[in-house]
Amino acid sequence: MTEQGRAPESTVLRLSRYHCFLGELQHSGAARITSRALAEELGLSEETVRHDLSFVATKGRPGSGYDTRELYDALRDYLDLSAAHPFAAIGNQDVLRGLAVTFPAGDFGLRAAVFFSERAEDVGALVGDQPIRALADIPHVAAELGIRIALVAVAPPAVAETLELLSRAGVHGVVMLTPVLRPAYPQGMTVTYFRMPCALKSLVSVGSATCGCEQAQA
Repeated sequence: MTEQGRAPESTVLRLSRYHCFLGELQHSGAARITSRALAEELGLSEETVRHDLSFVATKGRPGSGYDTRELYDALRDYLDLSAAHPFAAIGNQDVLRGLAVTFPAGDFGLRAAVFFSERAEDVGALVGDQPIRALADIPHVAAELGIRIALVAVAPPAVAETLELLSRAGVHGVVMLTPVLRPAYPQGMTVTYFRMPCALKSLVSVGSATCGCEQAQA
């Protein structure tokens, strides 16, 4: 991303979300999308989406919106993403193998370049054709591969150690799947939390409220 016309960090984070969502759209066969539809899908205002996309070298068509492939490529170029941006995945072998099946990273412009586990007995086991490495290997292996982002799904006691090792490897961005309270993490590292328990509990509450309402109407 060039310094000229550089968007604020908050906009860059949203542009990354647009890029990911557009990858999903292409995967489903959608050819075009409007700024209104993009805003609705991501819970943003249409004005915010239009402002964010003003930083990107592509234009939509009135009434028909954006070509999904063209906008996807323009966002990739603006964000300096490679065709398959490498990331590290950290967790036990069952979690790592499950993620490899449920999250086909290559379909979304990403590539799981290396796997690590906090469990000694997992070292050497394969995820696809790649061996799982020990946590202690993170600093030199991830640095050697040029890894800058990571997906972390370790057991809660291993979170702090994992983040510190990733920081030493030069990793600056982490998606955290482990349900833990926000730990102290290294300076300069951005950690995005995906709170699965909270997401599931919120659906239980919504479902209970909905069921109660329907029963009352009956």
